[in-house]
Amino acid sequence: MTRPSEIKPREGSVVGTTYKQYQEGQSLGPITFDITPEICDEYFDSVQADRSLYVLDGRQAASPTVLLPYMTVPIYQAYPPNQGIVMAELNMQWSAPLWADESTTIVATGKVLRKFEKRGRHFVQWEAIFCRTDGSELARLTNTFHIPE
Repeated sequence: MTRPSEIKPREGSVVGTTYKQYQEGQSLGPITFDITPEICDEYFDSVQADRSLYVLDGRQAASPTVLLPYMTVPIYQAYPPNQGIVMAELNMQWSAPLWADESTTIVATGKVLRKFEKRGRHFVQWEAIFCRTDGSELARLTNTFHIPE
């Protein structure tokens, strides 16, 4: 069982990354972590999810959003967060379920897609891909941060 706090730094716990330090095209990861039945249960309880909504072919799936607490793991491993980062946009697509009754080892990778300025503010857009150890994709996201200076 891997908790997000075990594999990613928190804002302010280390020196954060400035906008200038992000490199377009840089690969992120791989980072490996485990989603266990205990994590699935805790997540269901914390978000007060109706478990019956996540049954596929008679089997209990995890809430797909159980990956959200882990979403910044690939970028924060390479670029520790600067105090005051604001998530401006998130697009997440799921390809396959995580099963709530089994442990799944996840391999997270990604890439810094681009840096840009808008209305005098600095933004970084990056992607993350979450796969099983056999390479089958579970989910993919594109996220845009506002990076304060």
